[in-house]
Amino acid sequence: MVVWAQQDGQVRNAKIAVGVSANAYRGDLGNAYDQWAAACHVSFLMNHQNRLHGGLHGSLGTITGEALSHNTLDLDMTYTPNTFFRTNFVSIHYTLQYDIIRREFLKVYISLGLGLMRFMPHDQFDQPLQDQQHTRASNETYTNVAAMLPTQFGVDYYFPNRFGVGLKAGWLNTTTDYLDNTSQLGARQGNDNVLQWQFLFYIPASL
Repeated sequence: MVVWAQQDGQVRNAKIAVGVSANAYRGDLGNAYDQWAAACHVSFLMNHQNRLHGGLHGSLGTITGEALSHNTLDLDMTYTPNTFFRTNFVSIHYTLQYDIIRREFLKVYISLGLGLMRFMPHDQFDQPLQDQQHTRASNETYTNVAAMLPTQFGVDYYFPNRFGVGLKAGWLNTTTDYLDNTSQLGARQGNDNVLQWQFLFYIPASL
């Protein structure tokens, strides 16, 4: 997200944020949050003169995971579950952000969001796993679009020239168990999740 500095003691009404993140996944393959990949982000943030304000966010990135062996709940030799995946995703979401601390050059906040993610898992040969039915239980299919409910917290610092930088961390809280193409044959129950650490550069928006 973009940093907009304060002018006459008031935060500018809008800003643009661009940044990058490190992403780690928790699911059925490998240990939770132990393999990292990257994403890029762009945001448009509105009404920053208010302690509670909104923003629209878009992301494009990758998550990955690998297990040395596949521990399944019900292993059937007719299946060959994948032990590796790399998932490309694109997402868009809207957030409400609440500023816990507001100072002239410093801001600490939490945010809650609602959005959609489109994801496509690939195997180690860069082939789409969604088309490989033998990697899942019979008749197990899924859609590659899921809702997400991001929960994040962050710190922003603003420079006198109205530009700024920020650090934000949180979870995407997806509503799918198929970011890794594995659900019924997996050893872990529940939806997959993604942890993100974002570094952001803020640019004043002129409206």
